[in-house]
Amino acid sequence: MRNTHLKLLMLGLLFVFSIPFWLNVGVLPFRIWDESRNAINAIEMYQSGDLIVRTYKGSPETYELKPPLLIWLQVACLHLFGLNELAIRFPSVFFSILSLVLVFIITYSSTKKYWSGVFAVGILTTSFGFYGDHVGRFGDHDATLAFFVLLLAHSTFRFIKTEKPAHLYLMGVSLTLGVLCKSIAVLMIGPGLFFALLFHKKLAVLLSNKHFYISVFLGLFIIGLYYWQRELRQPGYLNLVWQGELFPRYVNRSSNYVFEEYSFFYYFKLLFKEQMQFWFWLISAVIITPFVVRGLPKSWTFWTIQCCSFLLVISLGTKNFWYVAPTIPMLAIVFSNSVHLLISHFKKNTEWLIIPVVLVLFFPYKKAYRYALNPHEKYYELETNGISHYLKDELNLKHLSSNTKILLDQKSGLEPHLFYVNKLKIERGFFVPRAQWNKIKQCDTLLVSHLSSYVELKKFFNMSIIDSSYNHTKLLSIDSVR
Repeated sequence: MRNTHLKLLMLGLLFVFSIPFWLNVGVLPFRIWDESRNAINAIEMYQSGDLIVRTYKGSPETYELKPPLLIWLQVACLHLFGLNELAIRFPSVFFSILSLVLVFIITYSSTKKYWSGVFAVGILTTSFGFYGDHVGRFGDHDATLAFFVLLLAHSTFRFIKTEKPAHLYLMGVSLTLGVLCKSIAVLMIGPGLFFALLFHKKLAVLLSNKHFYISVFLGLFIIGLYYWQRELRQPGYLNLVWQGELFPRYVNRSSNYVFEEYSFFYYFKLLFKEQMQFWFWLISAVIITPFVVRGLPKSWTFWTIQCCSFLLVISLGTKNFWYVAPTIPMLAIVFSNSVHLLISHFKKNTEWLIIPVVLVLFFPYKKAYRYALNPHEKYYELETNGISHYLKDELNLKHLSSNTKILLDQKSGLEPHLFYVNKLKIERGFFVPRAQWNKIKQCDTLLVSHLSSYVELKKFFNMSIIDSSYNHTKLLSIDSVR
């Protein structure tokens, strides 16, 4: 009966910890860069039924070159949930929650203590680098990738412990789906897995197992088949992938992309100051553990190797803040395991720690919950996302006419709102095109979101405001030329 109550408690806590990932997930419109681009790829695939070539504005995609696993999932969700934010973000929410469950399973299986599993899940849930921008709540690739990286590492560890062929096939599935999600990013865990196999003297066992080669062959066949088909349908795609996804991008020598240079310690500072600001100090527990605890368990060694190796690999390449996301679940496991080993070294009965663990997690969780409860635009995002807000609000659509055009700023001309334009076209047969600055004329109705654009228009035209219900965003009519 006691175990039943504990299991129910764990399920209840897992549900509570999942809330920051799904609460109000559809409030904000799609974010600039990857999420809004993915949303366009998904809605165009939804329209065309072409499951091989990702497209943007009807043409083969040349910017988001990743394979389409995430887009396939988003298209399925568009059919299931409709043309909305939930459909595009649901895969990330789903795999984030799966990561919570897997982190609990991994931690509990190595410590046999419910409190340590809860602590690891709590660390992950309250780490902004996992629930925040570009990851757990948004339609980017990284939450899905993080799960497959974690599953690949977990299945490798299970093989190290048991040598069962089933874990080799799970490794192959994880690797294949990881590549189909975000190209070679899943391979960043490769050096850590190699060193762990070497350290635990299982590399020869792996390489002498026929099931390993069968798993590798099946994975390479599926991945190769996709890239071959994509190259046939989109000639030059493989060259774009080489420049935009593989080694030239990693060393910042791509002919297509130039990334800002950061120091080697960029991710360490980021984890400490923002992405894991409540927990990164627990690195001290990881450092102390080998000096206090004798006979360290394989699980602690394995996951510590993964964290160190992954951070090293990404720190040597090009940097974006979301690249560190797959490390966070592994760090949560290592931090919780280290705390467990240190406390258990001095006190054997530790089940009572579930209460202080919940108390320690309270304030970090409160911050994550508030983030989900009240999603809002940062002041510097109001103009960029203004048109998206306007078009996603049903109340505003009554103001639009067949003469309405979207006028973008002259500096960047970013279009994160294109999903909503496509949605209007599909659901209402109503298309809102983009206006060209040199073709604006009397009687045009313009939707403008940048204050600089409005100021520039006033220099040359007399205008009437039709609607200005959202911050800088204005629907206006061109009355006459000044």
